[in-house]
Amino acid sequence: MAAYSGAIHNVSLAGPTLFGQVINKAAEIAGQSLLDNNNKYYVLLIITDGVLTDLQETKDALVRASDLPLSVLIVGVGGADFKQMEILDADNGNRLESSTGRMATRDIVQFVPMREVYGGQISVVQALLEELPGQFLSYMRARDIKPLPHASGTTV
Repeated sequence: MAAYSGAIHNVSLAGPTLFGQVINKAAEIAGQSLLDNNNKYYVLLIITDGVLTDLQETKDALVRASDLPLSVLIVGVGGADFKQMEILDADNGNRLESSTGRMATRDIVQFVPMREVYGGQISVVQALLEELPGQFLSYMRARDIKPLPHASGTTV
């Protein structure tokens, strides 16, 4: 929060708001990690102040990325209309659908509007991370990835 507060005075936020390319790049990194057997899970944090200009491209990117070890956390700042972010979050039970009709294999997005956590009982970090453990576990379970056995003779 301190880094954001310090940076916002030196940055001018403006449109268009494009997520598709950023999500595709994160998906590319996560996909390469799979090919390299790195056993890593990635989290992309996006801070936005506006309405998406590339909603369908973003949905397509998220549907493709839903098979990868990736979660996308989005923080909405300012007074913009964030209805599109709620669609991406898919908390209403409607999984995302791509332009080709493919459904997301899992929900990988958590959206938190900053204005709803100010003065509340929950921090923005707590709200953002709320779904992350479930997203991580759904990925691991879908691929039957189990924790490595504890090595004997070592202490935890």
